[in-house]
Amino acid sequence: MIKMRFLFLLFAVLAVSGNAGAQSGIFGKKENLRDISEKCLKVVTDNNSFFNLSLRDAVEKNWKLCDVDFCTMEQFEELKCDTSYYFLMKVDGVFKKEREPAMEFLSLLKGGPQAEVSIENMYEVLTLPLNSIDDDGSSIVPYLGAYVNIIQTHILRVQKKKVAAVMGISWYSNRLSEIGGMKLLLNENDLSKNVTAEQAEEILGPDGSVENEDAVYEAIDSASENTLVSLCIAPQLGQQGSYCYKMLIGTDSGELFYYRKQKITGKSPKGFLADDLKKIAVYLKQDTAL
Repeated sequence: MIKMRFLFLLFAVLAVSGNAGAQSGIFGKKENLRDISEKCLKVVTDNNSFFNLSLRDAVEKNWKLCDVDFCTMEQFEELKCDTSYYFLMKVDGVFKKEREPAMEFLSLLKGGPQAEVSIENMYEVLTLPLNSIDDDGSSIVPYLGAYVNIIQTHILRVQKKKVAAVMGISWYSNRLSEIGGMKLLLNENDLSKNVTAEQAEEILGPDGSVENEDAVYEAIDSASENTLVSLCIAPQLGQQGSYCYKMLIGTDSGELFYYRKQKITGKSPKGFLADDLKKIAVYLKQDTAL
């Protein structure tokens, strides 16, 4: 069995960088996604790890845009130049000043001849943060169904709105206006060390609560209506100079309503900060029907 990791320089993988202006070269042609119903999604999994089995299950249960098949890394190398396929795969992320990758990401890529030169040249549809490089991936498993739906919804959005194609993942940094009337379950593990659970709940008010991961997972499993759950992905050590990714996901819709990439510093450790919560609280209290 071949074991490979693909090193993505994140200044090249623009969907992760959040640089909307620079993404226009990759995401400028929305017609590139209109053909997906005629293609096949290849899910690249090279072994029967818990993560890979869970990803296969999440795709089989949730993917609806085209046919689905599975392949190994070796088969991916043979097929990557074929425009008949889209590939959903785990990739490593290397930031500009890092010598070794610290994070893994889930990326949807489109096959094409440009892959012959480098995987970095492939058309990238969307990339989402998964976990620390030294994590076995089990912590993200409860969210994989939502990840699949986020990617599908993004494809449908890109087909209709060119601006969503140009903005890529940064589109989801500005959707808080849609969360009014929802209930937020904030995973206690996603809080910054500078914010206590009591402080977080005081900021969020009656529409938000800090919960243990079991309560959050239960809300995901039951697809609780009008409910948001938090997710924070960061390198395991959370060392200064690295980045964390903070998200709010709708449990019934699988929609991504909040996405923020934050540089970790002494004053801004990994996790949801008080400033994040204050901003979120304003929109939770709003009535979207008005």
